[in-house]
Amino acid sequence: MKDREAAYLAGIIDGEGSITLTRMHDKEHRRPCITIASTDLELLEYLKSLTNGHITKKKNYRPARHQNSFTLTIKTKNQVLDILKFVLPF
Repeated sequence: MKDREAAYLAGIIDGEGSITLTRMHDKEHRRPCITIASTDLELLEYLKSLTNGHITKKKNYRPARHQNSFTLTIKTKNQVLDILKFVLPF
C-alpha cells in the first residue's frame, strides 16, 4: 500500500468507519475489526482491493426513501493489525 492510499484509508476510517473489538463466536476472545459503511459501492470496492475485506449489502426497508447501503468489514486479526500499522502515521 502506498502512502497516499494509506492516508486516504485513514481518512475514510476516521470519517465513515469504526475500529472495534468484536467477538465473532461465543467462546472466543475479542479480536480487532474494521468496518466502513457507505452508500457508495465503488468506494468500498476500491477499499476492498486495498485491504482484502468483505462487502455486505444492508437490508433496505424503505427503498423509496433510502439509498442502498453497504458495509466493508475486515475481520482477520493479522490483516487488521497490518492495516492499522500502515495508517497509524496519518
